[in-house]
Amino acid sequence: MIRLRVPGELQYRDLAIRVVAAACKLVRDDEKSGDRDFESQVVSAFGEAFNNVAIHGYEGRERGDVDVEIEVEGDRITIYVTDTGSSFDFTNVPEPALDDLPEGGLGVFIIKSFMDEVSYRAGRPNVLRITKRLGANAAPERPERSDEAGDKTG
Repeated sequence: MIRLRVPGELQYRDLAIRVVAAACKLVRDDEKSGDRDFESQVVSAFGEAFNNVAIHGYEGRERGDVDVEIEVEGDRITIYVTDTGSSFDFTNVPEPALDDLPEGGLGVFIIKSFMDEVSYRAGRPNVLRITKRLGANAAPERPERSDEAGDKTG
């Protein structure tokens, strides 16, 4: 298990993201899985979770810490984000109207879209658990380009 504790402030987001990205490399194997988006999706989802804690969870409150625990198990990564900020009802966050190109309100949508498993337990502390498996959302492999059809000599 990898553990990190940082203040729940946006200036520490990049540090926490670097740790998550490094942990993804312990799982990722592009040649076997074909899942080129694994790391970027995990990092994006985690970044949104960290933003939510720093911006909303500790808004108007004394700043607390964000505890990050990362489990790397075979073909998956599970990240626990724990904080003592304000809780919210994670299950009742409405999906954004993507056709309207909203500037905000996408964090929970991104987390749920990019991760395979998401759970949130409100309380003191709040615990967000996100899991991603290799290959679960892998893009289909593209066939290699054949130069036969395009190569007309003579």
